[in-house]
Amino acid sequence: MIKLEKVTYNYSISEGKVISALQGIDLELKEGEYVSIIGPNGSGKTTLARLLNGLLLPSSGEVLVDGLNSKVKEDLRMIRQKVGMVFQNPENQIITTSVEREIAFGLENLNLPSEEIRERVEWALSAFHLWDYKNSPPHSLSGGEKQRLAIASVLAMRPKYLILDEPTSLLDPEGREMLNLLIKKLAAEGKVTIINITQFPEEAILAQRLLVLDKGKLILDDSPEKIFEEDEKLKEIRLSAPKSLEITNGLKRKGFRFKRKVLKIEDLIQELLSLKGVNYSLPVIQKKTNITEQGKSKISEYLQIELENSGFIYNYRNINPKVALKDINLKIKKGEFVGLIGPTGSGKTTLAQLLDGLLFATSGLIRVEGLEIKEKVSYLKKIRQKVGLVFQFPERQLFEETVYEDISFGPKNLGLEKEKINSRVRKSLEVVGLDFVAFAQRSPFSLSSGEQRRVAIAGILALEPEILILDEPTAGLDFAGICRVKKILLELNKKGVTIVLISHNLDLVAEVCKRIIYLKEGKILFDGSKSEFFSQTDELQEQGTEVPDTLKLLQSLKKAGFEIRDDLYETKGIIEELYAIFGKKEK
Repeated sequence: MIKLEKVTYNYSISEGKVISALQGIDLELKEGEYVSIIGPNGSGKTTLARLLNGLLLPSSGEVLVDGLNSKVKEDLRMIRQKVGMVFQNPENQIITTSVEREIAFGLENLNLPSEEIRERVEWALSAFHLWDYKNSPPHSLSGGEKQRLAIASVLAMRPKYLILDEPTSLLDPEGREMLNLLIKKLAAEGKVTIINITQFPEEAILAQRLLVLDKGKLILDDSPEKIFEEDEKLKEIRLSAPKSLEITNGLKRKGFRFKRKVLKIEDLIQELLSLKGVNYSLPVIQKKTNITEQGKSKISEYLQIELENSGFIYNYRNINPKVALKDINLKIKKGEFVGLIGPTGSGKTTLAQLLDGLLFATSGLIRVEGLEIKEKVSYLKKIRQKVGLVFQFPERQLFEETVYEDISFGPKNLGLEKEKINSRVRKSLEVVGLDFVAFAQRSPFSLSSGEQRRVAIAGILALEPEILILDEPTAGLDFAGICRVKKILLELNKKGVTIVLISHNLDLVAEVCKRIIYLKEGKILFDGSKSEFFSQTDELQEQGTEVPDTLKLLQSLKKAGFEIRDDLYETKGIIEELYAIFGKKEK
């Protein structure tokens, strides 16, 4: 059992100034439990995780793991063997030169027999679909592939307690489902205590127990079903319930009475259809089919981005080249809002870096504003001023001592006057929802990952780019943070900024993007309107792309014969539409 007794933790952010990350936490985690932890950004979730495995020591109070005290130096090594942890950013725990060596590293430190190490490595490579990368250096993997490697390396060590800090934030829907099934299997076996920190309410509801943190305090500790029934209260602390429960709770407030418990979207579909006497059964997926490439978006004469037969190969001149992109033909006009989606390792991040001139195509042509992107051209700086890129990992682009200096770095390089620089910093912080007085003089490395992401976005916004590319901008953000990013992007697009959004969050993509580009294995399989793309729900699911629950609900009802709009993406509009169709019988 893990036990916390009146645990407090304070971060020192400057001389004589501290921030309280956790305040008086009393908590018991029993053996074999499956626990989820949710909370807004900066609520103390990651701090709590690091206290549980002894990476941090409490400022006051005690952390006990099977009676071992993290404050006792002799106990720490044993605690860290018992408590395995997967970090939010996988690069923080990857240290070797090949995927196979990375998995074996921890096992070797446990002094296991070589035969057992081999068996566990082979299990991990197979379970996490990493066989093809067995001899590859970890740095050559995509963000999602690195996350799979980090999880595989920890699970291969078979810890008694497993802490997962946002483990699926960088995974595609298929990878997320695979990991959740594995966690569910481990929980069912009862051999490991699972503590899963997540911003996905759809994942949190899978646990037996749910903890909610806010402002460093443990404010709720109950079953997920009971906590998510209070979805309106959760919104007050910047959290949300799963879409299925948010819609269900909204309908209940309008007088609906359901016979059975609704947890997943399939439960809600079944209950709604039963109101009309219609039987519901899940579709059986039998084969893989290709997504149909429908009519391409109409492009105006003013092109901002143009790719002609473009390709990119990592290690181009080495013995182990890796093809990331091939034969990409793409045109993006000024003012478009494009969603760039696809499975982990499909080439999305590579394409983003090609558009910003961080990488250069190994074949074909790439033009931005009519200027070709290639090495050693004098106008590269001009292109990079027009194209803003928010990286997948925000800490990669944070380097100054204070938030103010970090955000002002770009405007200073543009040669702006001090007054204008100050104005841009204030404005960009305001846009991302960070108070200037509270954050300007803080170190960016003292912030939570969600706050770092917002500072990274602010630094790009301060440049006022004409083209904005965002690589997983909402990964690790709480509900309010996602809503804020959504609002920022819609307002910028309304002002004429061209936006390319890379995301595995298809709910977000469905709500804000007008055009979808679907990449798989380095090729464009679809380029068309949002409505065309999401009309192919069966094909998407067969490809392993999980469609948003809201669309699954509406399209299932439409297939059952109900005249219902299937182009709604916000839960408020969906609740009203369902009430208009099913509500009369419930009065």
